[in-house]
Amino acid sequence: MTDARRDAASGDPFEGFRAGARATTIPSQFFTEVLPGIVSVEELRVTLYALYAITRTGSPPVMRASAIAAEEPLARAFAHHGGAAAVRAGLDAAVARGVLRALVLDDGDLLVVVNTDAGRRLLTRIEAGAEPAPGGAVMRPSEPTPAVSRPAQMYEQEIGLLTPAVTAALAEAEAKYPPAWIVDAIRLAAVRNARSWRYAEAILHRWETEGRDDESAGGPAGRPANPFDALIHRD
Repeated sequence: MTDARRDAASGDPFEGFRAGARATTIPSQFFTEVLPGIVSVEELRVTLYALYAITRTGSPPVMRASAIAAEEPLARAFAHHGGAAAVRAGLDAAVARGVLRALVLDDGDLLVVVNTDAGRRLLTRIEAGAEPAPGGAVMRPSEPTPAVSRPAQMYEQEIGLLTPAVTAALAEAEAKYPPAWIVDAIRLAAVRNARSWRYAEAILHRWETEGRDDESAGGPAGRPANPFDALIHRD
């Protein structure tokens, strides 16, 4: 057993990161939008390891769920905590949360990618047969994937990753406002460098209560309108 494994097994304190050690890049959105919603330690451990393992594979950045579960550090961590089944449950939770995307294989395994533009395109190509799946995997026929709405596409393009909370908020907004309004509000939020759904939602609320003419005119005396003004109670 190496010194590092002996320390991990004995519970000795970590001695620190080595200079020049390979780093794993995790988007800042993980820490600001995803991490606050994770309450399961198992989901957190599996999600972080999956982000490391998948991006480490190189090209194409995709892995089977079973291969992730078989990785020695993760297998060791879950050896007495549910094993491969617990890892699969953690991956399923990460997929449900939207951090990862997955494709069901004929043998019941999953092909897993990180939920980025590149990851989604890769999974689409594999499912369509335009790119071979790792290990000659065979895809299980699946239900057609619901089309992504134009507001959702604009959000991903201008603001960032679609989280479950944002997806639900967009669906609620689409039931209330014309899709073109939502697209314009998201685009306007991006132009003003206020890339958040809350800001775009405030713009929609302003348009609903005051009309779009005021917004497009830039507010009184040409001053850029503040969409949050509509949320301030005035006596």
